[in-house]
This record gives sequence, C-alpha cells and structure tokens, in this order.
Amino acid sequence: MMPLSLQTIRTGGYGLGAILDELESQGISASELLRHAGIRSVDTRLTQAQRTRVLRSAYMLSPEPLTAISAGKRQRIHQFGVYGFALATSTNLGEAFAFGMQHLDLSGAVLRISFNVEKSIGVLRSHNPHAFGDLLQFIAEFWRSSMVSLLGEILEDPFPSILMRFPYPRPKHADAYNQIFNCKMEFDSPTMEWHFDANVLTKPCPSANSVTTSICQEFCHSIISDEYSATGLQRELRSFVLANSARRITAKAAAQAVGLSQRTLFRRLADERVNFQGLVDQIRASLACEYLKNTRLTVTEISERCGYSDEANFRKAFARWKTTSPSLWRASHQS
Repeated sequence: MMPLSLQTIRTGGYGLGAILDELESQGISASELLRHAGIRSVDTRLTQAQRTRVLRSAYMLSPEPLTAISAGKRQRIHQFGVYGFALATSTNLGEAFAFGMQHLDLSGAVLRISFNVEKSIGVLRSHNPHAFGDLLQFIAEFWRSSMVSLLGEILEDPFPSILMRFPYPRPKHADAYNQIFNCKMEFDSPTMEWHFDANVLTKPCPSANSVTTSICQEFCHSIISDEYSATGLQRELRSFVLANSARRITAKAAAQAVGLSQRTLFRRLADERVNFQGLVDQIRASLACEYLKNTRLTVTEISERCGYSDEANFRKAFARWKTTSPSLWRASHQS
C-alpha cells in the first residue's frame, strides 16, 4: 500500500476531482473529505467501495442541495485521466461509447450500467440502484451531470438527451435538472434510465486521433489487467506525459502535476526501481512507434509530436531506444 496522493484522485481518473473542487469552493478541504471517508492509503487505484465512500462523505459534509449537480458540471476530459483521452480521441462517439462501456470501471461508475440501441434511441440503464439507499439521488445527480458535461466536451456540442428516468421522488431543486439535462424527466420511475438520440453515435469526435486513441486504449487495457503492476504514481506520470507529449517534459512540472516535490518524486520512483527519464523515454518511444507505424507523418512531424524541437536529437533518442533509425524501423513495421 502507498500513501494516498490527492492528485491521484484529482487527475488520476474516475472524475472524482470535480467533487473535491466543488467541496473546496464550499470551504470543505479535500483532506477533510478523505479523512471523513476513512481513506488514507490506496493500492494501485481506488476500489469501488472507496469511491462510494468519497461520494457518501461529500453527501454528508456538504450543506448545499446542488452539490452533486454542480460538481458534475465541473467535469472535464482530463479529470478522467487516460480513460478520458481515449474517449475524446476516438473516431466517432459510437467508438467512444463502445470503449467506454467496456472499461466502465475506469469512469468511476459505482452502478452497474448496460447500454443498447432501441429503434434509433440509445438507452443507458442503471441496475439495482436502490442498493445505495439514501445515497442514490446524490450518485444519480453527480454521474448524470458528469456524463452530460463530459460528452458535451468530447462532442464540442450539447448531448442530445431525450428522456431521463429516476427511481426517487421529484426533488425540490428539480429546476436545476431542467437546466443541465434539457430533456423530459420522469421521477418515481420503476427503472433508472437515460434515453438519447442514437444518431449522435455516428458523429465524429473533433479531437479524433488514431495514434493517441491506440496508446490510451492500450494503457486502459493494461490498467484493468491482473498482470499489470505499475503503481498509482507511475500511472499518474504516464497520464501527465501522454497529455503533454508535444511539450518539453520536466521533472519539476511532473512533480507538481502529481502533487509532490521533485525530491520526493525521485525518492518514490527510486523506491519502485524506476528512473524518471527512463519512464518518459518509454512513453515517448511507444508514441513514436505508433506514429511511424500507423501514420504518414514525416520524421520531423513525429519528432515535434513527441516533444523534440530538434529532429537530430529525436533521431539520436530513437536510435538509443530501438537501436535503429526511425526510417528503417518504419520500413520494417509498416504493411
């Protein structure tokens, strides 16, 4: 077990950073929230039980009835880590939905959700919602608000919701539902569902990038694999490097991104027998190979996308990684 970094929760995925930000705007610190949730350490990632405890503590500590909805409105792609980037860079929303449902646990969802299309209507169903008792309304408001915000950012357009069903009485602040969900709503419903126009699934994602998608999806696969052993700190760093791959990566900036001093970052990595620059190089090498294999970008363009302003330095680095030149590697790996 490793000490819990607030940055792990804030930007490491699950979308819970929005909860922390909303409560901090109300004068409730992230540390206070986690203490109340009884979370002091994590293994490699937050369990569903731990995520539920964070949500329950937010529900209990906040005096504001709109906390869950307001937190959801804060959601941005980066707060879901590599999972968010994998969705945003998909070819179209249908591809993003398919991948998102396959790796739903990485979204931070605590309800079991199924998805299907019925006569051009997309239907998301939440199963056994009443298992969460008095926390259900808070969970429903937070995740519906979060997903509307996330999908809107991915599309760069409002998400076309048609109907939302909630298995609890109409709340006093139902007007806030109208403002963010902008669709018909049914309360005291026997089911918990979200209906939308399925035609949106064919809409291209404005940030589509096949190389980034490939790398992010592979990374997500590795996260849920039982054989994957990277620590939470290494995952945070990988997310940071992928999100800033075209920029110069410094240890100082990386340390700030994961909420540590540079000295502590180096010490923690040394304890894990990992070298910071080696980790950055490993990610850059994977990115460069994806570009060389799957695109027609020139070596100069690829060097820039991998954070090198000087192509000669990129060529030297690539030779060190693969013991060959970028052009020869491409020739032997492209079909």
